[in-house]
Amino acid sequence: MSQYLPLVILAFLAAFIATPLVGRLATRTGFVDEPQPHKMHVHPMPLLGGLAIYLALCVALFIALFRVNLASDMTQMAAIAVGATLLMLVGLWDDRRGIAPRAKLLAQVAAALIIAVAGVRVELFPWPLVNFAITLFWFVGISNAINLMDNMDGLAAGTSAVSALFFTILAASAGQGLVASLAAAVTGASLGFLYYNISPAMIFMGDTGSLLLGFLLAVIGIKYSPATLPLGSTWMVPIIVLGLAVFDTTLVTFSRLRSRRPVSQGGTDHTSHRLARMGLGINRAVLTMYIIAAALGMLAVYITQSPPATATVLFIALLAVGAIGLLVLERARPIPSTNPLVVILAEDDQARTAIRAARTISSQLAVLASPRSDPSVLRAYLRELALTPEAFSRWLDSGTDEAVGPSEMWNEVFRLCGRVLHITDDAHPEQLLELLRESNLIIVCRGLGWSSGVRALLSEFRGRIVLAPGVVFHGESTLPENQWNDPKILLRVLEDTLLGARRKEKKS
Repeated sequence: MSQYLPLVILAFLAAFIATPLVGRLATRTGFVDEPQPHKMHVHPMPLLGGLAIYLALCVALFIALFRVNLASDMTQMAAIAVGATLLMLVGLWDDRRGIAPRAKLLAQVAAALIIAVAGVRVELFPWPLVNFAITLFWFVGISNAINLMDNMDGLAAGTSAVSALFFTILAASAGQGLVASLAAAVTGASLGFLYYNISPAMIFMGDTGSLLLGFLLAVIGIKYSPATLPLGSTWMVPIIVLGLAVFDTTLVTFSRLRSRRPVSQGGTDHTSHRLARMGLGINRAVLTMYIIAAALGMLAVYITQSPPATATVLFIALLAVGAIGLLVLERARPIPSTNPLVVILAEDDQARTAIRAARTISSQLAVLASPRSDPSVLRAYLRELALTPEAFSRWLDSGTDEAVGPSEMWNEVFRLCGRVLHITDDAHPEQLLELLRESNLIIVCRGLGWSSGVRALLSEFRGRIVLAPGVVFHGESTLPENQWNDPKILLRVLEDTLLGARRKEKKS
């Protein structure tokens, strides 16, 4: 194991240095991930993190050629490099322009064929066609599993690092130099990137990184075959080490098929999302996933030291636990759609509280100002919507653009987390109706400036409305002051309303 530690450190340092550099490149070239309803972030995030992982892997594996005796594995090394590069480029193009799921699937099959021809394939059964089919299924499945796991800050990188670390330990103890070298490089590169991807993330790996890591972990899993241990105690080891990714993919597939949704469609129904909604919160949900991945890795190490009969019993028990976990989590309360369109009807300073709460779940805010709203209140709304409130406040208070420096800083100052519109019966009624129809959540704040026409429109959208304290609206209940002024309670109310509106839409 000690001879592979330098590879871990080298890959870590390479990724640690490359990640912020490619992050700046991504920002300058507009290579960013825009917020979407099924994604967790609410601001544009630089991509290209996967490119940093790829570069780190190239550096580490190039050094491995001189440190580890891999002369007999050069053909397979070349095939693995070609397959990994192919998927990295496909992921890069997908992050930039978007690729149809079928095209990505074809690329994964092509990469699997390349390395299968080079001899990296399953050899469990005496029937070559069966082994070949399992090989393709494994590569496509694990590549997509890691891709699906990339749904929270630090999740895909962290779990990949844990799995790769245990593969390093297992392969090193079995004397498999190629497998240990690959696993060590993946461990270090994932950890180096994780430093910048841990919550709150500074950069995303994108499909560039997730497809790459999934492909390499699939290669490592197939290549792990210790000659000194009985096959009955080792054939299930790759499945166990990567068990968390396999479980998450199974859960998502089962859940989406059950609700008649396309499996390739993004959503907030992953294991991590469900754990977060069960009370763990986002950060503890990710940490729990790390712990589960480590526990599976330790179980895999134990199984390799067990007789085949014991290993089989433990594997069957693990499958049973996984089945129970799948049933429990599939029934768990789902996380609300992130980045929904939130419409806030505002008149006075009360709306600032609504804007602050809504910003935590969305970057799509539409603040509809009453004709009675004071100009100073409108300025306060703009401050709350600004992504850089300090710079924006300096500009508002100064009356001159000199307060924010040269004109190249204006993009920063004028980036708003939404928009402010004046709405009356006579001005933009069509725009108001369109906003209300597209909205996922409507927050109505206290005010006397809303006409009967506006109120009549709102009555059509009951079920997605939250009423602030003091609002009089068709006799419906409003939030008490103590709940409105408590950020955590107010956030929970907004999330509950989002979930209720989504369930109502599904039933209709």
